[in-house]
Amino acid sequence: MPQPDDTPTEGGRSWLAVTSVVAALCLVAALVSSGLWLSERGKAASIRADRASASELDASYRDFASDVMTRLMTIRQETLTEDVDRIVEMIEGDFSEQFTPRRDSYEEVVETTAVVADGVVSAAAVEQSTPERAEVIMAIDQTIGNPRSQEDQDRQYRVRVTVNRHDDGEMKVSGVNFIP
Repeated sequence: MPQPDDTPTEGGRSWLAVTSVVAALCLVAALVSSGLWLSERGKAASIRADRASASELDASYRDFASDVMTRLMTIRQETLTEDVDRIVEMIEGDFSEQFTPRRDSYEEVVETTAVVADGVVSAAAVEQSTPERAEVIMAIDQTIGNPRSQEDQDRQYRVRVTVNRHDDGEMKVSGVNFIP
C-alpha cells in the first residue's frame, strides 16, 4: 500500500513562502503605520501645546494692558500718589518718557480740580503678538465726577496699547495710542 508523503509538495512550499512574505509585509506596514501615527500624534500634541501657550501669553498681555489702562483711567484723590507710583512702575519707553516728567503737573491738576474718575475696560483683544511684544486694542468706558459739575461725564475711548515682555517675563507698557 502506498504511503502518503509527509514532505510538502512544491505547491505547498510556494504557498507557505507567499504566506510568510505577506505576513512579513503586513507586519512591516503595521509597524510603519504605527510609527507614523505616533509621530503625527506627537506633532499634534506639540501644536496644541504651542497654541495653548500662545493663547495663555495673549491672555497675559491682554490682562496686563487692561490693568494698566484701568489704573490710568481711574482717579482717586486719597490714593493719587500711590496710584501714579504704580503706573510709573508699569510703563517704559516712549510712554514713560511722556508720562513720567509730567507726573507732578498731573497730580497737581487732579488735586486742584478734585476730579474723581472710574475707568473700566469694556473690551480688549490682542491684535498681534510675539513672545516679546503685543499690540492690544481695547475699549474703555470712563465716568468722570467733577465737584463743579452737577452731572458725571461719561466718556468712551478706543486705544491701542503696546506691551513689551522682557526675558524675565516682566511686562511693561511702552505705548498708548488713542484710536479715533
